[in-house]
Amino acid sequence: MATTYHFYLRKDKKRDNGKCPIYLRITQNRKSRYVSTGVYVPEKNWNPDKEEVRKNHRNYKALNSILEEEQVKAEIVQAELSRHGKDSAKAIQERLKERQTGDFFDLADEYLKEVEKTQSYYTHKNAKVAIGKVEDFEDGRSLPLKHIDSGWLERFERFLKQEYDNHPNTISKNFRAIRGIIKKALKKHLMPIDPFATFEGAKRAKPQPKTKLSIKQIEAIEEFNFEKGSNLWHTRNYFMFSFYSGGIRFGDLCCLRWKDIKEGRLSYQMNKNKKAFTIELNQHQKDILEFYSEDNKSEHFIFPILNSYKDYSDSTYLRKRISSKNALVNKWLGKIAEKVNAKLEKEVSDTPKIEGISFHIARHSFAQHAVKKGLSMYELMQTLRHSKIETTQKYLKGLDEQLADEAMKKVF
Repeated sequence: MATTYHFYLRKDKKRDNGKCPIYLRITQNRKSRYVSTGVYVPEKNWNPDKEEVRKNHRNYKALNSILEEEQVKAEIVQAELSRHGKDSAKAIQERLKERQTGDFFDLADEYLKEVEKTQSYYTHKNAKVAIGKVEDFEDGRSLPLKHIDSGWLERFERFLKQEYDNHPNTISKNFRAIRGIIKKALKKHLMPIDPFATFEGAKRAKPQPKTKLSIKQIEAIEEFNFEKGSNLWHTRNYFMFSFYSGGIRFGDLCCLRWKDIKEGRLSYQMNKNKKAFTIELNQHQKDILEFYSEDNKSEHFIFPILNSYKDYSDSTYLRKRISSKNALVNKWLGKIAEKVNAKLEKEVSDTPKIEGISFHIARHSFAQHAVKKGLSMYELMQTLRHSKIETTQKYLKGLDEQLADEAMKKVF
């Protein structure tokens, strides 16, 4: 049986000021449920036959528009529920009430728990930061879902720019978490319309060319005489091992154990995509490994970044420790760059200064050097352990102009 909707003035709920609430009556299979529209008018301003606010009310147009919107919301909910065969008057009433009382932060907590269960540490960390900013914006943990529209998204974006001085990429990352929470609300039918559908903000900035070190800069780092056993000495070793290992990621480097080296090959499982990778050790790698070979027990970590005697079976804890160590290593890499640059300046070298260095730069620098040595796109893709050729192409974007210049020199 079809669902019918009628507006009904509840005279039994008259307020002290004489105004009565208007309810939407939902009827299906002779069973009716009532949902408040939030509109109140004196009895004299209500037309029960036309089920609308009379023209003698100064805001009759606005109030009647609200009533129309409330019915449209109910009809949308009814259509959503009917697809699952659950469109009773009671179900429609309950869903509408959820929408009226649904709160962003309740869903945000659910979202965080789900992300945490998937063991995606960085996604969980970024989402937690984004939700904290929403809490700051709202000055508390209360945000009805019905208040979130494209206008709210625009105001929040301005807030991130003005109050947090966030870069476009950071803002985009924050909105990624909010979008995930809104998707949950839409899936639960707690919101009738996706506010992101008409929102044009939160766009990432155009990617800047990745920093890559030339082979001369790499050699300057490798040849610098750091005190053996110092933090800078170890950090230089980590960076060079990554470069000579085809740009092994920091998270993987941390987890390398001596058992991963067998018969002159390095074999390990990558943390990012859980793929197995194996490669024959070259002399550069062997020379660096020799520095750490005194403690070569099978289960011990090769590099003294993580503690071989600690339990890292909790992947979330492991990723936190890796993240913390990565920040520390990047700090030391900055100091390495300062010392190497000072030496280059003193020697009046034509080697460019090292700027914007981080551990991941070893990976990009390897890619640049590999292309110059003649590796094909497919060979580079395999060496970098990429799943898609498009990812490898992104690494090479900054090389296009330089390679074109060199190609022209060969011609002329």
